[in-house]
Amino acid sequence: MGHWIEEAENKLDSRGGKRKEVKDKIALKKSAIKKNKDENEQAYKLLLEDFTNLIDRINKLPRKERIPFGQILYKQKNNKIDNLLFKIQSSRRILIKEYSGFLSPFKSNHYKNSRSCFLSISREMGKIMVEYKEVKSKRVRLDDEKRGFFSFIKVLMNSDKNPTHETKAQNTLFFIKDFDQDLILQHLDWLAFKTDGKGFFKQRNF
Repeated sequence: MGHWIEEAENKLDSRGGKRKEVKDKIALKKSAIKKNKDENEQAYKLLLEDFTNLIDRINKLPRKERIPFGQILYKQKNNKIDNLLFKIQSSRRILIKEYSGFLSPFKSNHYKNSRSCFLSISREMGKIMVEYKEVKSKRVRLDDEKRGFFSFIKVLMNSDKNPTHETKAQNTLFFIKDFDQDLILQHLDWLAFKTDGKGFFKQRNF
């Protein structure tokens, strides 16, 4: 059995080796992304321009045509790997009837439902990464937390049946050349809550 000093030094060496391994992986990823970016940045930016032009048209429509999402937002995001990350997002408010326990069997609860697409240059040549994310968050009023004993019983009766926060996420690679107008519109239909996404995301396990 080694001395504790040697054991401590060995732990440091092991940690240092793992940190170097992580740094090397990041460096390789950044290098691959840079090559793809140098080759395909112009095509990628044209794709983003097609997206933003259509989104701007949507946001200029009369309010009644933009129910329930209001507006679709987009912005460029900076990060350390410099992969031209671009975020598109939308949200809506929904009412969901849920079982709330024997004291009040069914109750309408308010949820915020947000959808996001994150586009970026992939490490694979000629491809982009698209990350899809959908979140449903339940609005819990402070009054609901101050019901005393009966509220406590109600929570026990309804434990884990209706989660207050639900997230779905999926990453998918696309060839930039395959991302045509029809595919852009399918994404915008999903962001505008015109479709539930089941057909579009089925093959992507979303």
